[in-house]
Amino acid sequence: MTAVETRVRQVAIVGRVADELTRADLNPRRYAASLLNHRRQAVQKDDGYFVFADLPGSPPDYQVVLAGRQFQTRRLDVTATGTSMGEVDTDGEDELQVIITAIDAGMSRVSFATVLFLPHIAENAEVFGEGGVVTTLDETLEGVEVDGAVLASLTGLAVDQVLRIVRGKRLLLRPGPYYPFPLSTTVAAIRVVDSLPGSEPISDAAVEITAANGAAVTPVVVDGVTLFRADLPPTPTPFMIGTLEALGTFTNARGDAVFYYAANTPVTSLTLSVTKTGYVTQTTTVAVTAGARTSSVVQLVRS
Repeated sequence: MTAVETRVRQVAIVGRVADELTRADLNPRRYAASLLNHRRQAVQKDDGYFVFADLPGSPPDYQVVLAGRQFQTRRLDVTATGTSMGEVDTDGEDELQVIITAIDAGMSRVSFATVLFLPHIAENAEVFGEGGVVTTLDETLEGVEVDGAVLASLTGLAVDQVLRIVRGKRLLLRPGPYYPFPLSTTVAAIRVVDSLPGSEPISDAAVEITAANGAAVTPVVVDGVTLFRADLPPTPTPFMIGTLEALGTFTNARGDAVFYYAANTPVTSLTLSVTKTGYVTQTTTVAVTAGARTSSVVQLVRS
């Protein structure tokens, strides 16, 4: 009898998930992790971790789906090879992204627009700036009404440049239309509907910010991560929008989408581009009220 040895490569996918607004770890009661077109179930823990174990290494491509009723659904492509555990993380996620408004060389400090509440970022955290600048935090950053950071080095930094201050490698879920926002949050709620009689909601319509207060959105690349900003008139006042996930979203099954900001964010209007296959792209400007929720309806015409 001939003995045949069979080797099957197995891999694991692991990640950690947090609430983008509060930066608190998400437990299994608030979100679910799954693999698109795959029956393997995730093991989820209260500290935000999820694990898919014993996955075939071939084919190597998987899509992780992170979803919760209060959050915007995320889909992340993962390449799993070999037999090791692969951690799902993307640059530009769990960090503070700001625009420098002043520099104090004597204090080795940069100033930025006030963050009303800033969850803990540890001393020695990595900091990336435009033009290849790399430094670290020289003091822990956290608390209420935080408007600056002390850095190990200011070399290469200048006013009006963008900084990325990295907190960790967690994946973030952004609040969706049904998230229990604090009352002071500035919320722009959008509903996209068909222009035909009955105004049926349109799901999976892409809604993207193209301007804020009439100022065009511009991209800035910082250490390989593309961020988006706008310079609000009349001063101008720098406004950090964030990553591509902050710039745009998709409507849910009820046609709802949402953008949200801290109460002190100086945004009074958003210009949005709304697209959906089979419909004519619509550009609309919606009003935004600081510290309150405003609702707007966008009608799409069939093409």
